[in-house]
Amino acid sequence: MHTDFCAVITGGARGLGAAIAKGYAEAGMKVTILDVRDREGAATASALGDACQFIHCDVSIATDVESAFVTAHETMGRIDVLAAVAGLDVPGHAAEDVPVQVWERVMAVNARGTFLCNQAAFRHMRQQGHGGAIVNFASYAGIRGYAERAPYAAAKGAVLAWTRSAALAWAEHDVTVNAIAPLMETEVAVRYLEKLDASTRAAFEERLRVQVPLRGRLGDPKTDLVPLMLLLASKGGRYMTGQVFAVDGGMTMVGS
Repeated sequence: MHTDFCAVITGGARGLGAAIAKGYAEAGMKVTILDVRDREGAATASALGDACQFIHCDVSIATDVESAFVTAHETMGRIDVLAAVAGLDVPGHAAEDVPVQVWERVMAVNARGTFLCNQAAFRHMRQQGHGGAIVNFASYAGIRGYAERAPYAAAKGAVLAWTRSAALAWAEHDVTVNAIAPLMETEVAVRYLEKLDASTRAAFEERLRVQVPLRGRLGDPKTDLVPLMLLLASKGGRYMTGQVFAVDGGMTMVGS
């Protein structure tokens, strides 16, 4: 890892974004966290020391994104890596009953947010002239579908199609664009499980044991996800582009 690399992480205030920010910072990278959660974002950045900063940014708003990336570039000096982690899921609707406003909001954060941040990062990477790495966060739902969360699945499917398209478009500039489909244990997942009654939680954990070939449980972001994120950010990961990496214990077998 080049210790002078600089990374922008959307959705970095908590969860997977925060875990990736920590992993990048510990590897010696400068990190800019973008999020709408000001208090959590500032706390996460502060905990990671002087090499990390927080900027408020709603990734679904073009002016927010443009301003945040300009500031990130000015303060860090360059942008080598983008981890587009920010996402939104609104469960609880049958596909035929999804309200238009729910569809539009989920698509705005997951699909448009990824698109806007990719464009902003690429513009800086192209201007710098030394390439870069973009890693978008998709989901198994975008690969396999998800009947109870159709807008989320559709948005993540759009992320996958965009990732492949941008990878082709930007390869000539030595900018790689890949996607991650994770199944990780985060504080959000833990809180969700804690709210379940005993029988529902037991059924969920049994599904994991059946569906996840490796260890039958959620992954650990620090040991199961961050190493891949470091690889994709490094020079050693720069001959892979347009790929979908399912980091989910083998639950999703990704083919071409």
